[in-house]
Amino acid sequence: MNTTGGRQLAAALKAHGIEQVYGIPGTHNLEIFAGLHSEGIRVITPRHEQGGGYAADGSARVSGKPSVLITTTGPAALNAAAAMLQAHSDSVPVLLISPGVPVRHPGLGNGLLHEVRSQSGVFDSIVESSVRVTSPGEIPQAVAYAFATMTTGRNKPVYLEIPLDVIEEDGPHTPVQPVSADVRLPLDEAALDSAAASLEAAKKPLLIAGGGSRGAGRATAQLAEALGAPIVETTAGMGVLESPNRIGAVGGLAAFHTLLGEADALIAVGTELAPSEFWDPGMRLPATVVRIDIDQRAMITNAAPSHQLLARAEDAVAGLVDRLTGQRAEGELWSQPLAQEIEAERSEWHKPFKALTEALNIHRQAIDGSLTLVGDSSMSCYYGLQLGVRLREGDRYLYPAGGGTLGYSLPAGIGAKFGRPSDEVIAVAGDGGAMFTIQELMAAVEHRLAVSFIIIDNGGYGEIAREMLERGDAPTAVALGRPDFVALANALGMQAQKVTDASQLAAGLAEAREAQAPRLFVMDEHSPTAEYLVNNPQFGKSKPSARPVHME
Repeated sequence: MNTTGGRQLAAALKAHGIEQVYGIPGTHNLEIFAGLHSEGIRVITPRHEQGGGYAADGSARVSGKPSVLITTTGPAALNAAAAMLQAHSDSVPVLLISPGVPVRHPGLGNGLLHEVRSQSGVFDSIVESSVRVTSPGEIPQAVAYAFATMTTGRNKPVYLEIPLDVIEEDGPHTPVQPVSADVRLPLDEAALDSAAASLEAAKKPLLIAGGGSRGAGRATAQLAEALGAPIVETTAGMGVLESPNRIGAVGGLAAFHTLLGEADALIAVGTELAPSEFWDPGMRLPATVVRIDIDQRAMITNAAPSHQLLARAEDAVAGLVDRLTGQRAEGELWSQPLAQEIEAERSEWHKPFKALTEALNIHRQAIDGSLTLVGDSSMSCYYGLQLGVRLREGDRYLYPAGGGTLGYSLPAGIGAKFGRPSDEVIAVAGDGGAMFTIQELMAAVEHRLAVSFIIIDNGGYGEIAREMLERGDAPTAVALGRPDFVALANALGMQAQKVTDASQLAAGLAEAREAQAPRLFVMDEHSPTAEYLVNNPQFGKSKPSARPVHME
């Protein structure tokens, strides 16, 4: 049977279990949207393609399944590039689909609408795989290839380009069945024996639980407790496990590197050991490194492990636990002498955000189900949420660790609610990052999504201002005008309120949960940096003119 490229695409997505996509229709992709409608695939419309990419990212992270973003040509696809970079750096399976220039388009260009001579070339440097098809019949195979790529080894994003003439063109349709993603790597028994023996011989083992340890939380906690190993989480590893050995997501603290320097063995479970996660481009690892990962390339990234366990975390960790000869005597962890140093540093950085995290912890205790907490690349998140919020096993913390993008949390929170509707979802952003994607709140309003959004306002780009001051520089271009976020949310049709302390925020979160409707909360940050940005007459907010200025 012959059918258009756009409808072949929609059928292939449906065959791969896609029931909804994020996307904005445009002149060049209308046949794709016609196909989505025919297949009964729901379209969630963002207000900007970058926001759509972050929403797809959030949905994929919480569901554990690939998510799809569809844009039109040129600037629309390029708007999504930052989101695809973020998905790649954090191992998130997002498929971006866009039209491209026609198959016989002049190589030097001719001024076609949205013309980019090589869109696929742009994305080839950003995502795992960038594929451009040249006929309708290739599309089912290309979609199957994309899904296989996204779910083989560590998850990763893919870009699929369909020339705009191929989208409309009829061609033979031969469906390609999805490839099973449930592939278990065989356990290397000798490698497990050797790793277990080295760990039992260690006197100061340390365990790092990354996002790849999800699904193996209880076994990972059991392994650490059997070895007497303190547990440090990555941001993606927050909510993976609960254990008395858990220290938390303290990778950005100087005290963590003191801890790592004293360890004589490291168990790295599903973590890239990336500098962006541990704020150190040259981590000093012990001689014994037992690394558990599902991806061969990740196995040798940022480390030369003494013991390589290429397997799913749940299989490898269980194999190690089975081989340990006995439980170590209960008592203080070997890291206990450093506990006071870690806590003092944690408290110092976390101080300006104590009201925020206290309210979130109160709210966490009041709810029975799972919590998905979404952070942005802001001080309130990497100093606040990560150092002060206590998540339970099964909770999620979504954070743009690798790309470090601003504007992630608001749309990612929306995507997370679509991806796991039963979760309580709370998204936190700074005032600077919020303005990157504030328009995406309309999707929460339109779909009446029960997501609570929190904006912590420090009057500008606080971390950059702090770094400038630390260098002895005059803070430049970091103080921002302070919009009335409450009025802005109201204008979008969302309830909003200013809160000043933990009790007000906790009460508001409880009301929003009861109403099952989106709500925005705004809280001022109280820190020396915030005071500088808000009050400094040279760099702070200037007073408006008493007389309006009329432009002719």
